[in-house]
Amino acid sequence: MGTKTNTGFTIIETMLFFAVAGVLTAAIFAGSSTSINQQRYKDSVNSLKSFVQQQYSETTNASNGRAGSERCSASAVVLQGPGSGAPQARGTSECILLGRLITVDSTGTKLTASNVVGYRTPGTPEAISDILEIKTNYKLGVSTIGEEKTEVAWSAVVVKKRTTQPTAVSILVLRSPLSGSIMTYTSQTAVSNLQNMITLANSNKSTELCVNPASGTLQDRRMAVQISPFASSQGAIQVPPESSNVCD
Repeated sequence: MGTKTNTGFTIIETMLFFAVAGVLTAAIFAGSSTSINQQRYKDSVNSLKSFVQQQYSETTNASNGRAGSERCSASAVVLQGPGSGAPQARGTSECILLGRLITVDSTGTKLTASNVVGYRTPGTPEAISDILEIKTNYKLGVSTIGEEKTEVAWSAVVVKKRTTQPTAVSILVLRSPLSGSIMTYTSQTAVSNLQNMITLANSNKSTELCVNPASGTLQDRRMAVQISPFASSQGAIQVPPESSNVCD
């Protein structure tokens, strides 16, 4: 009679197989989770960039979303409802749309983009420059009509450079009523007086909106949405390469 040979696995071999398979599976899941978090982080940065860029398009096209049941005061305040006075149809208001105000709140997570309106003081002579025309001849106000509100995607946070501290940011994008050129002014604070934002110091500097991931370990350097000095179009809003290390 021939010898019968058992070709199955022993209990020890089976246990070793499952142990190794478990370790490999855990490693795969961990790597996949890291990759997903990285992609979400980059999506949050690119979404923030797109949001800022869109406001330049809104400023250039002067999109007016008001219904015509409001009026604008001599203080550039848009009034609505009872007691606001006779309504002014679009195109008949004494205020004009001058641009957009983009704000990041103090938590670094909430984004708002609002219309900026201007009332020109009657009888004042035309100024010699775009900046002086707005600063000396106009009163500026913010309208909630056409306001956009959103949050930084994937729970990411806008923070100060070289920190994890959330920061408020104000970005004022204006179209000159004289030349039609676009001007940008930025401030690393919440601003209540728009006239105070219109300075050379707030225009000739590069501004970085550094973005912190929601959670987990960041595998690479932190990224930012960068607004170039004297930004005048969507092209001035960029995401620098991670190697530039603008945030850390």
